[in-house]
Amino acid sequence: MKVLITGFEPNDDGLNASELVVLSLRDNPTQELSQYMHCVDFKIMPGNTNILGQIVDQMLEASSPDICIGIGQARGYNRVALERMAKNLRYFMTLDRAGNAPKGEQIVPKAPVAYWSSLLEQDGLVSLLESFNIPARVSNDCGTHLCNQFFYHCLHWRETCKSDMKVGFIHIPALPEQIINGWAESPFMPMEMTRQAISLIVSRQMQLVNPSLYIV
Repeated sequence: MKVLITGFEPNDDGLNASELVVLSLRDNPTQELSQYMHCVDFKIMPGNTNILGQIVDQMLEASSPDICIGIGQARGYNRVALERMAKNLRYFMTLDRAGNAPKGEQIVPKAPVAYWSSLLEQDGLVSLLESFNIPARVSNDCGTHLCNQFFYHCLHWRETCKSDMKVGFIHIPALPEQIINGWAESPFMPMEMTRQAISLIVSRQMQLVNPSLYIV
């Protein structure tokens, strides 16, 4: 089994919670992930809308993961959000890292308006996190920025290649250091809680895809 977990580089010279969490899991895996690190890969996506699709296609073609879970930060969120769908729309209210701000363009011309997440039992994943006292919910709107674009590209690749890959996207709250550095009024989630949330989601998804795995 192959699992891919991705985050995003910052759009500016600041911090991106998704990058920090993904790199932390790579370098210091949680108990839930430690026994499966041989089949888990971690990637950081570029903050450039014009090359993101090409990068995603190349990455998925090279690795052909069974499970692909993208992580993005959501300033203002106070819980982990599992996204239900990705829409074929780029409408950026803020610039990406390369200075781009598309206004109403399709991500993939003449492709479906939207794709559903292919993660298994999303509502059950919310219940799982809540059982560990981690605030979580299912979200119906992934936005129209890079997170949604990444999610859409992955699901479009899955559809085009007739793959059984399980694809999901998770928005995480800001980290405490981001609040200290300037987002004074924003909700946040401690790093360890966010790490555990991602680990539980990935571990449970692995178990659902391959029931022979024993997940603690």
